[in-house]
Amino acid sequence: MTVRATLAAALAIVVAAGLMTFASPQIESAKAADSSQFDPGNIISDALFYNNNAMGSAAIQSFLVSKEPGCTSSYACMWNYGQSTPAMAASSYCSAIAATGVMNAANIIFTVGQACGISQKVLLVLLQKEQGLVTATAPTSRNFTYATGFNCPDTSGCDPSYGGFFYQVYYAARQFKIYQAHPTSFNFQAGRVNNIQFNPNAACGSKSVFIQNAATAGLYDYTPYTPNDAAMSNLYGTGDGCSSYGNRNFWAYYTDWFGSTTLGTSLVRTSIDATVYLVSGTTKYPVTSPAILAALFPLGQTATVSQSYLDKFTTSHAVGRSLRGPDGSIYFFDAGILLPFTSCTQVTDYGASCDPSSYTQLTDAQIKSFYPGPLVTPVLGTTSGTRYWITGGTKREILDNQSQAAAGLPAAMNVLSDNAVADLPYAAPVVRDSVFIGQKGTATVDYFQTNALYQVSGDPAQLGATSRLAGSLSSSSLALLPAGTGSFSGAVTAPGDSRTQFLGAAGRYVWPAGVGGFSGTGAFAASQTLIDSYPVAGTIAVGTFVMASGNATVYVVTATSLKPISSWSSLLSLSSTPNPTILTVPAAAIAAAATGPVALTAGSLAYSPGNATVYLINGLTDKIPVSSFDMTSQAGVTALAQFPVSQLEAYPTNPSILGFGYVCGTTKYVAAAGSLHPIAAADLPRFPISFITLDSYTCTQMKIGTPAVIFIRTSDGSIYLLDSDGTKRPVSSLQRFLYPLNGVNIGYLQVSQKLADLIPTGIPA
Repeated sequence: MTVRATLAAALAIVVAAGLMTFASPQIESAKAADSSQFDPGNIISDALFYNNNAMGSAAIQSFLVSKEPGCTSSYACMWNYGQSTPAMAASSYCSAIAATGVMNAANIIFTVGQACGISQKVLLVLLQKEQGLVTATAPTSRNFTYATGFNCPDTSGCDPSYGGFFYQVYYAARQFKIYQAHPTSFNFQAGRVNNIQFNPNAACGSKSVFIQNAATAGLYDYTPYTPNDAAMSNLYGTGDGCSSYGNRNFWAYYTDWFGSTTLGTSLVRTSIDATVYLVSGTTKYPVTSPAILAALFPLGQTATVSQSYLDKFTTSHAVGRSLRGPDGSIYFFDAGILLPFTSCTQVTDYGASCDPSSYTQLTDAQIKSFYPGPLVTPVLGTTSGTRYWITGGTKREILDNQSQAAAGLPAAMNVLSDNAVADLPYAAPVVRDSVFIGQKGTATVDYFQTNALYQVSGDPAQLGATSRLAGSLSSSSLALLPAGTGSFSGAVTAPGDSRTQFLGAAGRYVWPAGVGGFSGTGAFAASQTLIDSYPVAGTIAVGTFVMASGNATVYVVTATSLKPISSWSSLLSLSSTPNPTILTVPAAAIAAAATGPVALTAGSLAYSPGNATVYLINGLTDKIPVSSFDMTSQAGVTALAQFPVSQLEAYPTNPSILGFGYVCGTTKYVAAAGSLHPIAAADLPRFPISFITLDSYTCTQMKIGTPAVIFIRTSDGSIYLLDSDGTKRPVSSLQRFLYPLNGVNIGYLQVSQKLADLIPTGIPA
């Protein structure tokens, strides 16, 4: 079978205007094929030619519509053509095709390509090469009847038994599979030198061509001529009288519409050089960044080519992040997505320019291989959650939504990979005032106020900083913020307030100067914004119990220091309630105050190893020497514990020795029978004993008994009347005590003999 070679009219070359345009619709590109890249022995690779999944029916239909924007035919154009299709039985070349109702041209091309194992792109190019059907705006019915030129020999007319669009597409596809299956049955064979004429006129001569693959051999079997130099020197025009154009035009159409016919990729390298190049038109652009190479994946996998092939292209600048389409539109790209720039200023913001020395020029087919994305925005987010303000060729990391709004930046943003702007240098981040900022990848937290950055010292969680993080920034961004003097410990003062406040996880604690030995110096002058973000958790006063976050030591606040409390019983002895409140404050607050000696149990007895002296622990004030346990037992003090010498010696020693008289507040007491008995002011002369003052903590631990009366009784049964002159007057009998002296109504106070001995004896009562 001889298939006629169609001498198609030469294509009119369309020259791009060369003007930059932004965010405009895609339009038909200028022709991008370069005749120097045409290889008559490898017109198209087998991998591309026999790829039956090259295009889906929807993609084909979209392609046809884009190529015929204004159909004027009274018959049909490709995008609106349809016909009923017959059933085709399965063969060794094509799988079966079921009969259908009306099927449009796109579905016919897709279905035949699938069934016969021929690329749908090849079939589209074949239809254009033979009848110009893809771009024709006014085709005739004959153009569809003999759409692929199948069985239309040069020496006679077309065979009508193969007429009709479906049959033309089907039998042409089937024929190419026959060429592939039986190569020795036809004139042109792969793997050998073939003599191929330039024209049906044998007088025009021929060319020896080494055909490299089955697809190229099949094209010559279908159209048995190779273009001469005249045809190739005017790629989109006419050559001379001996020129033929069929295989030239097939190569040119495929290249213009779908890219390289031999590689299936625009990314190439040689076997001896690892440098990858993006080839476009007559130019090759080095791809020096692995991230950019990964983002160019729509252009195909990297292919290995010969050095001679690579040398055909002029070397230009390295590929950056800006691509230019044939219509002048410039795009930012990442992860296979094209995002149109809207101005040259925006191009500059993203580190490129509208100058050819910056962008990479692509063909229409290359541009269309990317996924069309939205317009470029000034704010760019990344898949890791980082966002940047892209401006002036730099990236400024944005802390959070509020910082973005405070800077007047739009909320809209695109989200791309982290590699999208990896090569842009950092500039100062966008940060609002009075915020805590985390450092990505570390536990470090900083505080930013009045355009200065302060590192948070200590545990940020204890200061409530971790729970109040506005966001996190990279170390590169943080390094571009001015460093403040000193660090941020959590001790702050509010505007117009001289009191120091310590920030903690639960809120802020007000600590007046002087309390607990805290001087109030060195606090950070915080903004009201920061202060207001912490609720008041408590005010530190004398007697308050505090502990540092993460530390079990409890302190009692005194006027001069913080005293660590030795035990739970000690804590209870210093508390006015059985369930004392302990404020958990930042460690910085504890560190800022003076630390006093360990607080022992108020109202208890203590001694140290190697020293027989026993002391009454007088709250937080001092220790009172005890000369006899008789005094302490009469007061109800029985607990005795041993403490290290250092802890006991930290308490000042009271110059007085413990006796039977005590003072709590303004009241004087006498110790008797295990409790303290208040003495009325009028009766004080009756008790000529010494009194020692107890501090408030010890007083709360003492058992208070009934008021003291004017009669006392000793362990031997003796009863005495305490006279106002400071003597004790013996009562001769119980009967006298009860009635003449009215003891029956007054009663007596059972006392220690030692206490009675301290009172001089007077005349009998």
